[in-house]
Amino acid sequence: MDLKNLKIFVTVVESKSFSIAAERLFLTQPTISKAIASLEVDLATALFKKGEAGRKRDVQLTYTGELIYQHAQTILAEQQKIYDTIQQVQSLNKGKLTIGLPPLGSVLLSSLIALFHKKYPEIELKFLEVGANGVEEAIAAKTVDVGILLGNLRPNFSAIPVADSAMCLLSAKDSVWKNRTSVDLIELKDESFLLYADTFMLNKVILDAANTVGFEPRVVCKSGQWDFISKMVELNMGLALLPKIYCDQLNPEHFNVAFLCNPNLHWTLSMAWNTSVAMSPATRAWLNIVDENRDKIHF
Repeated sequence: MDLKNLKIFVTVVESKSFSIAAERLFLTQPTISKAIASLEVDLATALFKKGEAGRKRDVQLTYTGELIYQHAQTILAEQQKIYDTIQQVQSLNKGKLTIGLPPLGSVLLSSLIALFHKKYPEIELKFLEVGANGVEEAIAAKTVDVGILLGNLRPNFSAIPVADSAMCLLSAKDSVWKNRTSVDLIELKDESFLLYADTFMLNKVILDAANTVGFEPRVVCKSGQWDFISKMVELNMGLALLPKIYCDQLNPEHFNVAFLCNPNLHWTLSMAWNTSVAMSPATRAWLNIVDENRDKIHF
Protein backbone atom coordinates (compact mmCIF):
# COMPACT_ATOMS: atom_id res chain seq x y z
CA MET A 1 0.00 0.00 0.00
CA ASP A 2 1.44 3.35 -1.11
CA LEU A 3 1.37 5.87 1.74
CA LYS A 4 1.28 8.68 -0.81
CA ASN A 5 -1.98 7.29 -2.17
CA LEU A 6 -3.27 6.93 1.38
CA LYS A 7 -2.57 10.61 2.02
CA ILE A 8 -4.41 11.53 -1.18
CA PHE A 9 -7.36 9.45 -0.03
CA VAL A 10 -7.53 11.24 3.34
CA THR A 11 -7.23 14.62 1.65
CA VAL A 12 -10.10 13.81 -0.71
CA VAL A 13 -12.29 12.77 2.24
CA GLU A 14 -11.42 15.88 4.24
CA SER A 15 -11.84 18.16 1.20
CA LYS A 16 -15.12 16.46 0.23
CA SER A 17 -14.05 16.99 -3.35
CA PHE A 18 -11.61 15.44 -5.81
CA SER A 19 -10.92 18.80 -7.43
CA ILE A 20 -10.30 20.64 -4.16
CA ALA A 21 -8.01 17.83 -3.01
CA ALA A 22 -6.07 18.22 -6.27
CA GLU A 23 -5.64 21.94 -5.58
CA ARG A 24 -4.49 21.35 -2.00
CA LEU A 25 -1.95 18.74 -3.06
CA PHE A 26 -0.84 20.64 -6.18
CA LEU A 27 -1.79 17.70 -8.37
CA THR A 28 -4.07 17.27 -11.37
CA GLN A 29 -7.50 15.79 -10.87
CA PRO A 30 -6.68 12.78 -13.11
CA THR A 31 -3.68 12.09 -10.86
CA ILE A 32 -5.99 12.13 -7.83
CA SER A 33 -8.44 9.74 -9.50
CA LYS A 34 -5.62 7.43 -10.55
CA ALA A 35 -4.21 7.34 -6.97
CA ILE A 36 -7.62 6.46 -5.52
CA ALA A 37 -8.13 3.75 -8.12
CA SER A 38 -4.68 2.32 -7.35
CA LEU A 39 -5.43 2.30 -3.63
CA GLU A 40 -8.70 0.48 -4.23
CA VAL A 41 -6.85 -2.15 -6.26
CA ASP A 42 -4.26 -2.56 -3.47
CA LEU A 43 -6.99 -2.95 -0.86
CA ALA A 44 -9.30 -4.95 -3.14
CA THR A 45 -12.31 -2.85 -2.11
CA ALA A 46 -14.23 0.24 -3.18
CA LEU A 47 -13.62 3.30 -1.02
CA PHE A 48 -16.22 5.66 -2.48
CA LYS A 49 -19.72 4.97 -3.61
CA LYS A 50 -20.28 5.23 -7.36
CA GLY A 51 -21.88 8.35 -8.71
CA GLU A 52 -24.96 8.53 -10.89
CA ALA A 53 -25.19 5.53 -13.24
CA GLY A 54 -21.65 4.69 -12.16
CA ARG A 55 -20.24 7.35 -14.48
CA LYS A 56 -18.61 9.67 -11.93
CA ARG A 57 -17.06 9.56 -8.52
CA ASP A 58 -18.73 10.85 -5.40
CA VAL A 59 -17.05 11.72 -2.08
CA GLN A 60 -19.43 9.56 -0.13
CA LEU A 61 -17.50 6.74 1.52
CA THR A 62 -18.53 3.13 1.47
CA TYR A 63 -18.81 1.42 4.86
CA THR A 64 -15.40 -0.14 4.32
CA GLY A 65 -14.07 3.21 3.15
CA GLU A 66 -15.16 4.82 6.44
CA LEU A 67 -13.24 2.20 8.42
CA ILE A 68 -10.17 2.54 6.22
CA TYR A 69 -10.32 6.33 6.57
CA GLN A 70 -10.08 5.98 10.35
CA HIS A 71 -7.08 3.65 10.04
CA ALA A 72 -5.51 5.91 7.44
CA GLN A 73 -5.59 8.86 9.82
CA THR A 74 -3.78 6.80 12.44
CA ILE A 75 -1.18 5.54 9.95
CA LEU A 76 -0.43 9.02 8.62
CA ALA A 77 -0.25 10.42 12.16
CA GLU A 78 2.31 7.76 13.05
CA GLN A 79 4.23 8.55 9.88
CA GLN A 80 4.35 12.20 10.93
CA LYS A 81 5.62 11.16 14.36
CA ILE A 82 8.51 9.41 12.62
CA TYR A 83 9.42 12.60 10.78
CA ASP A 84 9.00 14.63 13.97
CA THR A 85 11.29 12.26 15.87
CA ILE A 86 13.96 12.48 13.18
CA GLN A 87 13.73 16.25 13.30
CA GLN A 88 14.02 16.27 17.09
CA VAL A 89 17.07 14.00 17.02
CA GLN A 90 18.75 16.00 14.27
CA SER A 91 18.07 19.26 16.11
CA LEU A 92 19.35 17.65 19.37
CA ASN A 93 16.01 18.11 21.13
CA LYS A 94 15.88 14.38 21.72
CA GLY A 95 18.37 11.56 21.90
CA LYS A 96 20.82 9.55 23.99
CA LEU A 97 24.59 9.54 24.30
CA THR A 98 26.46 6.65 25.92
CA ILE A 99 30.10 7.28 26.86
CA GLY A 100 32.61 4.69 28.06
CA LEU A 101 34.75 6.16 30.83
CA PRO A 102 37.63 4.64 32.78
CA PRO A 103 37.67 5.93 36.40
CA LEU A 104 40.19 8.74 35.94
CA GLY A 105 38.70 9.71 32.57
CA SER A 106 35.35 10.57 34.15
CA VAL A 107 37.04 13.08 36.46
CA LEU A 108 39.05 14.67 33.66
CA LEU A 109 35.96 15.12 31.49
CA SER A 110 33.54 16.33 34.17
CA SER A 111 33.63 19.96 32.99
CA LEU A 112 32.97 18.92 29.36
CA ILE A 113 30.12 16.65 30.40
CA ALA A 114 28.55 19.55 32.30
CA LEU A 115 29.05 21.82 29.27
CA PHE A 116 27.36 19.29 26.97
CA HIS A 117 24.39 18.94 29.31
CA LYS A 118 24.00 22.70 29.58
CA LYS A 119 24.00 23.06 25.79
CA TYR A 120 21.84 20.00 25.04
CA PRO A 121 19.69 19.38 28.14
CA GLU A 122 17.27 17.06 26.31
CA ILE A 123 19.98 14.52 25.45
CA GLU A 124 20.03 11.64 27.93
CA LEU A 125 23.57 10.87 29.11
CA LYS A 126 24.61 7.34 30.08
CA PHE A 127 28.04 6.18 31.21
CA LEU A 128 29.84 2.86 31.16
CA GLU A 129 32.45 3.17 33.90
CA VAL A 130 35.05 0.43 33.44
CA GLY A 131 38.74 0.21 32.63
CA ALA A 132 40.02 1.07 29.15
CA ASN A 133 39.97 -2.62 28.14
CA GLY A 134 36.26 -2.77 28.92
CA VAL A 135 35.63 0.50 27.09
CA GLU A 136 37.47 -0.78 24.01
CA GLU A 137 35.35 -3.93 23.94
CA ALA A 138 32.18 -1.87 24.33
CA ILE A 139 33.13 0.39 21.40
CA ALA A 140 33.85 -2.69 19.27
CA ALA A 141 30.53 -4.26 20.33
CA LYS A 142 28.74 -0.96 19.52
CA THR A 143 27.19 -0.75 23.01
CA VAL A 144 28.60 2.73 23.61
CA ASP A 145 28.76 5.68 21.20
CA VAL A 146 32.20 6.89 22.23
CA GLY A 147 34.74 6.10 24.93
CA ILE A 148 38.10 6.95 26.44
CA LEU A 149 40.89 4.61 25.30
CA LEU A 150 44.53 4.26 26.27
CA GLY A 151 47.21 3.75 23.65
CA ASN A 152 46.84 2.42 20.11
CA LEU A 153 43.49 2.15 18.33
CA ARG A 154 41.90 -0.72 16.42
CA PRO A 155 41.81 -0.33 12.61
CA ASN A 156 38.09 0.55 12.51
CA PHE A 157 38.35 3.11 15.32
CA SER A 158 38.93 6.84 15.03
CA ALA A 159 39.69 9.24 17.86
CA ILE A 160 40.40 12.73 19.17
CA PRO A 161 43.48 13.08 21.45
CA VAL A 162 42.41 13.93 25.00
CA ALA A 163 45.42 13.78 27.33
CA ASP A 164 49.09 12.83 27.38
CA SER A 165 50.87 12.50 30.72
CA ALA A 166 54.21 10.94 31.64
CA MET A 167 54.06 7.97 33.98
CA CYS A 168 55.64 8.44 37.38
CA LEU A 169 56.68 6.34 40.33
CA LEU A 170 54.57 7.13 43.37
CA SER A 171 56.13 6.14 46.69
CA ALA A 172 55.65 6.99 50.34
CA LYS A 173 57.50 10.09 51.52
CA ASP A 174 59.85 8.14 53.81
CA SER A 175 60.61 5.33 51.33
CA VAL A 176 64.02 4.60 49.85
CA TRP A 177 62.91 6.57 46.78
CA LYS A 178 62.58 9.87 48.62
CA ASN A 179 64.22 12.83 46.89
CA ARG A 180 64.58 10.88 43.63
CA THR A 181 63.32 12.81 40.59
CA SER A 182 63.67 9.93 38.11
CA VAL A 183 63.81 6.15 38.36
CA ASP A 184 64.63 3.46 35.80
CA LEU A 185 61.98 0.76 35.66
CA ILE A 186 64.56 -2.02 36.21
CA GLU A 187 65.36 -0.50 39.61
CA LEU A 188 61.92 -1.56 40.79
CA LYS A 189 62.34 -5.29 40.09
CA ASP A 190 62.43 -6.23 43.79
CA GLU A 191 59.63 -3.89 44.87
CA SER A 192 56.01 -4.63 45.70
CA PHE A 193 53.57 -3.20 43.14
CA LEU A 194 50.05 -1.92 43.56
CA LEU A 195 48.43 -2.47 40.19
CA TYR A 196 45.00 -2.00 38.67
CA ALA A 197 42.05 -4.22 37.91
CA ASP A 198 42.54 -6.52 34.94
CA THR A 199 40.09 -4.48 32.86
CA PHE A 200 42.55 -1.56 32.96
CA MET A 201 44.69 -1.19 29.84
CA LEU A 202 47.34 0.52 32.00
CA ASN A 203 47.88 -2.80 33.77
CA LYS A 204 49.01 -4.43 30.53
CA VAL A 205 51.20 -1.44 29.64
CA ILE A 206 53.07 -1.69 32.95
CA LEU A 207 53.43 -5.47 32.87
CA ASP A 208 54.64 -5.47 29.26
CA ALA A 209 57.21 -2.75 30.04
CA ALA A 210 58.50 -4.67 33.06
CA ASN A 211 58.80 -7.88 31.04
CA THR A 212 60.69 -5.98 28.36
CA VAL A 213 63.37 -4.84 30.82
CA GLY A 214 63.61 -8.30 32.37
CA PHE A 215 61.36 -8.83 35.37
CA GLU A 216 57.87 -9.81 36.44
CA PRO A 217 56.39 -7.34 38.94
CA ARG A 218 55.50 -8.71 42.37
CA VAL A 219 51.89 -7.62 42.74
CA VAL A 220 50.52 -7.29 46.28
CA CYS A 221 47.23 -5.59 45.43
CA LYS A 222 44.96 -4.82 42.50
CA SER A 223 42.27 -2.17 42.54
CA GLY A 224 40.18 -0.11 40.17
CA GLN A 225 40.22 2.86 42.54
CA TRP A 226 43.02 5.37 42.07
CA ASP A 227 42.43 6.98 45.46
CA PHE A 228 42.64 3.61 47.22
CA ILE A 229 45.91 2.78 45.48
CA SER A 230 47.48 6.10 46.47
CA LYS A 231 46.33 5.59 50.07
CA MET A 232 47.98 2.17 50.17
CA VAL A 233 51.17 3.74 48.81
CA GLU A 234 51.01 6.36 51.55
CA LEU A 235 50.78 3.52 54.10
CA ASN A 236 53.93 1.96 52.59
CA MET A 237 52.16 -1.15 51.30
CA GLY A 238 53.96 -0.87 47.95
CA LEU A 239 54.68 1.31 44.95
CA ALA A 240 52.41 2.50 42.17
CA LEU A 241 52.97 3.80 38.68
CA LEU A 242 50.58 6.66 38.00
CA PRO A 243 50.22 9.44 35.41
CA LYS A 244 51.86 12.68 36.49
CA ILE A 245 48.56 14.49 35.92
CA TYR A 246 47.18 12.42 38.79
CA CYS A 247 50.28 12.60 40.99
CA ASP A 248 50.13 16.40 40.79
CA GLN A 249 46.84 16.28 42.70
CA LEU A 250 48.33 14.47 45.70
CA ASN A 251 49.74 16.06 48.85
CA PRO A 252 53.53 16.35 48.35
CA GLU A 253 54.00 16.08 52.10
CA HIS A 254 52.85 12.46 51.96
CA PHE A 255 54.40 11.21 48.73
CA ASN A 256 57.47 11.21 46.58
CA VAL A 257 56.97 11.45 42.81
CA ALA A 258 59.70 10.52 40.32
CA PHE A 259 59.56 10.28 36.54
CA LEU A 260 59.74 6.73 35.22
CA CYS A 261 62.59 6.23 32.75
CA ASN A 262 63.98 3.49 30.53
CA PRO A 263 61.38 3.09 29.20
CA ASN A 264 59.59 6.41 29.32
CA LEU A 265 55.94 5.41 29.58
CA HIS A 266 53.11 7.78 28.78
CA TRP A 267 49.43 7.72 29.70
CA THR A 268 47.94 8.75 26.36
CA LEU A 269 44.18 9.02 26.24
CA SER A 270 41.88 9.54 23.28
CA MET A 271 38.12 9.87 22.79
CA ALA A 272 37.38 7.06 20.34
CA TRP A 273 34.44 5.83 18.30
CA ASN A 274 33.66 2.96 15.95
CA THR A 275 33.78 4.18 12.35
CA SER A 276 31.61 1.27 11.18
CA VAL A 277 28.64 2.82 13.01
CA ALA A 278 26.62 5.72 11.60
CA MET A 279 27.34 8.68 13.86
CA SER A 280 24.31 10.17 15.61
CA PRO A 281 23.85 13.95 15.90
CA ALA A 282 24.35 13.67 19.68
CA THR A 283 27.68 11.87 19.19
CA ARG A 284 28.85 14.45 16.67
CA ALA A 285 27.86 17.29 19.04
CA TRP A 286 29.81 15.64 21.88
CA LEU A 287 32.93 15.19 19.76
CA ASN A 288 32.73 18.83 18.69
CA ILE A 289 32.67 19.89 22.34
CA VAL A 290 35.66 17.66 23.13
CA ASP A 291 37.62 18.96 20.15
CA GLU A 292 36.86 22.61 20.89
CA ASN A 293 37.43 22.45 24.66
CA ARG A 294 40.50 20.29 25.14
CA ASP A 295 41.96 23.03 27.36
CA LYS A 296 39.21 22.26 29.89
CA ILE A 297 40.22 18.59 30.24
CA HIS A 298 41.79 18.52 33.69
CA PHE A 299 41.04 17.82 37.35
